[in-house]
Amino acid sequence: MKNGILVGMSGGVDSSVAAYLLKQSGYIPIGLTLKIWNAKGEKEFEVAKKANRICDILKIQFKMADVEQEFKNTIVNDFINGYFSGTTPNPCVLCNPIIKFHKLFEIAREMNIEKIATGHYSRVFYNQENNRFVLKKGKDLKKDQSYFLWQLPQKYLSVINFPLGEISKEEVKKNAVEQGLIFGKIKESQDICFIPNNNYREFLKEYCPDQIQSIKEGDIVDESGKVLGKHNGYYNFTIGQRKGFGIGFGEPKYVKKIDSINNRIIICGKNNRQNSGLVLTNINWVSLEKQEKIEGIIHIRYNHKGVKCRAKYFGNKMIVHFEEPQNSVAPGQSAVLYQNDMLIFGGIIEDSL
Repeated sequence: MKNGILVGMSGGVDSSVAAYLLKQSGYIPIGLTLKIWNAKGEKEFEVAKKANRICDILKIQFKMADVEQEFKNTIVNDFINGYFSGTTPNPCVLCNPIIKFHKLFEIAREMNIEKIATGHYSRVFYNQENNRFVLKKGKDLKKDQSYFLWQLPQKYLSVINFPLGEISKEEVKKNAVEQGLIFGKIKESQDICFIPNNNYREFLKEYCPDQIQSIKEGDIVDESGKVLGKHNGYYNFTIGQRKGFGIGFGEPKYVKKIDSINNRIIICGKNNRQNSGLVLTNINWVSLEKQEKIEGIIHIRYNHKGVKCRAKYFGNKMIVHFEEPQNSVAPGQSAVLYQNDMLIFGGIIEDSL
């Protein structure tokens, strides 16, 4: 389809304005909503209903695709397996390449459409010098979402359009109001889409009760291995957590490590929770070809301010050393390295140093 572009539509302000801006710039947008399973009642029905309504207002075609089973088999199961292995997974990072952009890319090809788009605050450019598509932060740094996109391969980046990458959230809201694309209050949600009330513990108890029942009471220990108390399930804890121990220590204590194999929670004092670096696996080079060693600013979680670092390969993993120690490096989370506003690579944190 000449000038056609398939747009991921959630019914929210960002994707709605993205579709509007694309139409204004001469594209023929087609809205695609993915039916993704979650545990929040009828939310998915409401998402599709709102997205369809937006498409009617914009006078563009609306489509819907069911990815519920695929979403359960990959994203939800990975999330569950992560927590039961003592890590802190980020399902949104995995969902983008495996579900959202994969389906956009696949359906666009079936419809003979060359381009795809979403409402992410990020930017893509082609670099002739190294023949690669470069992923950059969105101009509105407060809303930048490039962190969540580090797993996208070049074949997706080559056909992606991010209409919101060059503008601010305030401009997006203004467009939405002027074009009548807002229904009710504008909500900024950072919640995981399939976790009711963002309470992952209750989700795990409801969704996999047998696994929960199999996890017995275990020890809370200090860094020397001294037993300080008991925990009621290591899945109830995350790295950096400072509450929920059921014990009074007289000073703040923090979860430093989760030892799922030995069913232990290792805690430490405020001055001992810092890490000098981390070990990365599942590395995806985005804006540059693979390099054996590199320097840059690494973000160890979303909204982390970033820290200067040196990174070097050791086998198929990368050892990253921070210029300044950082608190609460959490295995399972993504770490993403930037040079200025360019996303160089990302990976999954395997361990802290």
